[in-house]
Amino acid sequence: MDERILGDIAGYYDDFAPHYVPGWRSIEHYGPLVTDFLLRATTPQARVLDVGCGPGQLTANLPADVEVLGADVSPQMLMAAQENRPRGRYEEHDFHDPFPSEWGRFDVVLTVGCLEFCRDLTLTLRNIAAACAPGAHAMIAVVEDRALGTGRREFSAEGLPGIDMFTYDATAQLAAITAAGFSPWSYRFVPAWRHEEYGYDVRYGLWELRRDS
Repeated sequence: MDERILGDIAGYYDDFAPHYVPGWRSIEHYGPLVTDFLLRATTPQARVLDVGCGPGQLTANLPADVEVLGADVSPQMLMAAQENRPRGRYEEHDFHDPFPSEWGRFDVVLTVGCLEFCRDLTLTLRNIAAACAPGAHAMIAVVEDRALGTGRREFSAEGLPGIDMFTYDATAQLAAITAAGFSPWSYRFVPAWRHEEYGYDVRYGLWELRRDS
């Protein structure tokens, strides 16, 4: 991603990292679905990669024997995640780039609440797939606007001027998933969060995936 754009996004989330969880009421829309997925997918001593982890609220309370590695572009979000799960490991990383090989491979990968800024879904999912162990379970949430289709819209004129939110229709999502080497397991079209600035309800294509090899 362009360094200026990456820096602007990181700075935007840095600013409200300490207040993200208390102020993010809309997480209730998809939070229970993520919790259910993690309960089913995470086995004892599993390795979990939380992509776009923010303050780590979705994986903070996993059992102590589960190894969590969170990746995000916001240093302040990573600091908050470390506070929420001191035993976890948190690294600055852009999901458009391959995940470092020294991180190893993961049994469970969560990518929820960050693909709003994904300019190339196939590339990003290939990076995620490469970080998966054989048989890994993954959950991804892709912004889906059934009126706009595959395209982009302004994320925030006030908070992030000139930076877009990327949307993908269900056909494009499935094509990227299969091109990356994942097998789709389930799909839901779910409410994600309310964009108060534009009076717009963001919705996700929420997928459970398997990495067979």
